[in-house]
Amino acid sequence: MIDYNKRVYVYWNLHRKLWSVRQSGVVVDHAGLLSLRDCKFLVGKAGQARVRREGKKNVHAGVSGYLLEDPCFVDRAVWNGLYDKQVWVKYNPYKNDTFVQRTGVCDDTNPIPVYAADFVSMYKDFYQDCLIHLHTHQD
Repeated sequence: MIDYNKRVYVYWNLHRKLWSVRQSGVVVDHAGLLSLRDCKFLVGKAGQARVRREGKKNVHAGVSGYLLEDPCFVDRAVWNGLYDKQVWVKYNPYKNDTFVQRTGVCDDTNPIPVYAADFVSMYKDFYQDCLIHLHTHQD
């Protein structure tokens, strides 16, 4: 059972093609859509080095935050104009040391690192498998 007052760690599960939600070291859920608050984008350097060395993916990158009970909360807040900065985020262990903004054709030449976000929506997408959308509050 998920404790919504404790942080979770969410990562893309390559085998299930869903997001895995880990809390206190135990996988407690799998989801195609979820939302988090007070988020940190984490990359384990040792796991990343192993991926680059062996050419085989492992769980070493994900998002830490507090799971929202309503997975569509963030989307509704965006639709109602509460958040103005919306950025798609990606992580490629072979090209980037951190999560980066998906800005289009310049992603690889001028990556913009992402370390934290107020809110994050995480989706299962039919074309690219996994998408992360971050939001920051209007000033």
